[in-house]
Amino acid sequence: MSFRILMILSLVVSILPVLFSCLVLAINQNDITKEIKRKYDYKHTFKQPYYYNDTVPFFDTYGHTLLAPEFLRLAPSVPWHSGSIWTQLPNPHKEWEVEFSFRISGNYFLGGRGMAFWYTKEQSKGGSLFGCRDKWDGLAIFFETVDHSRKRENPYIMAHINDGSTSYNSIADPIAAKMAGCYRMFRNTQEPIFAKISYINSTLKLSIDPNDEGRSYNACFTKLGVSLPSGYYFGVSASAEGATPDDHDILSFETYEINPIDKSDRPLRPHEAEKAKKSPSESFEIPEDVKQRIETIQKLVTKSEDPRDAREKEKGDPRNLDFIKGMQIRILESLDKVHEQLRTLGGSPKSSDNYYSDSSKTESQLVAVSQKLDKIISSISSLEARVSRIPLDGGNDHAIRDLKEDVQRIASKIESLDTRIAGQFYQTQRSFHDAAKLRDKDSSTTSIWIYLIYFTLFAIITIGAYILYQTKMELDQKKFI
Repeated sequence: MSFRILMILSLVVSILPVLFSCLVLAINQNDITKEIKRKYDYKHTFKQPYYYNDTVPFFDTYGHTLLAPEFLRLAPSVPWHSGSIWTQLPNPHKEWEVEFSFRISGNYFLGGRGMAFWYTKEQSKGGSLFGCRDKWDGLAIFFETVDHSRKRENPYIMAHINDGSTSYNSIADPIAAKMAGCYRMFRNTQEPIFAKISYINSTLKLSIDPNDEGRSYNACFTKLGVSLPSGYYFGVSASAEGATPDDHDILSFETYEINPIDKSDRPLRPHEAEKAKKSPSESFEIPEDVKQRIETIQKLVTKSEDPRDAREKEKGDPRNLDFIKGMQIRILESLDKVHEQLRTLGGSPKSSDNYYSDSSKTESQLVAVSQKLDKIISSISSLEARVSRIPLDGGNDHAIRDLKEDVQRIASKIESLDTRIAGQFYQTQRSFHDAAKLRDKDSSTTSIWIYLIYFTLFAIITIGAYILYQTKMELDQKKFI
């Protein structure tokens, strides 16, 4: 009987850690998914199509770099040729991740030199080390294809940290002096090589994917306690040396900011806090200049419809009718475009984080609407001048009637602008509240799992206690027998 009790106790003890782990996982589910966030940085990125005005935006190229439609050839298979590409802007991110793809190919058994990834304090426009200076301040990761030790330790990947005082070419054994490294086959491969370099929480990690186009990375090395400040430049270089030169092509270079600052935590702009506290009906007002332009358009339309003005018109060229009809069509098209811009202003945000960014977009788009209204005002003014010169003979009565109908259509279009502008921001606010309700619903689903785990744990403990009680009662009865 004691063995039975021990089995039950061991079962309960073995299940408790599992249930506790499930509980912790359910509670921290949202936190785990938020541990690492990535934000795409287009100013430190290039990929196909590479060029704008025959240059790579936000990047500078040096040396013998060749710009091809499908790749950037940093170093061709010509002895003692080298090249590099560097970001024009320093990296502003404290934590970052870079994914780039490249290809190194040649006709010889051994390579000529290789390729290098740089994160340094200054750009290097040329030099003897992979097309750059052999003294640098920062990080360098070398994809070496030369067998310096004559031990067939190539191709080899190694990382070095330098403070700008040590000459790399003076190091007798670079592999022994490396900070971290690994052996990987990255030369003459069937598919391009994808490399991912991440710097998160003072940890430098390099992963390589030689076969699956960046979908299946394998770790090369992980180095803890690495200090890499922000404000340095990213670069990639290559060189072809000796009698066995290779072609060195880079295909893409993409940079991500890790754990970016939440938009809700950023400092608010002037008067932004006051607008956020207002109710949806009070948080948006039509700017005064837009109101004035709408009133001006209404006055012009009303004036053009006044029958007293028709008696004051002078005779002119009847061909003005065709011109005026065409101008009316263009005005209606412009009003349709204004309506389309207002429709985009009423689009619902995807999440609550986009609230402040959508407010700034709304202000910029209102400026565009204001400019469009200026053009409409000038067009209607020209229309009024043309209408005033239409002759009043019987042949033009039908044409004048058509013009009045068209002007009424313009007036109805303009009147709808006020309603559209007043209601678009309320629609955005309502979508914002709907997104908040959806987020609360997700959190309630997680709480249900927590209650379920608590109930299971309570049931197991209750059953175990009941079995122990029954066993004790049986032992007591046997004593009296």
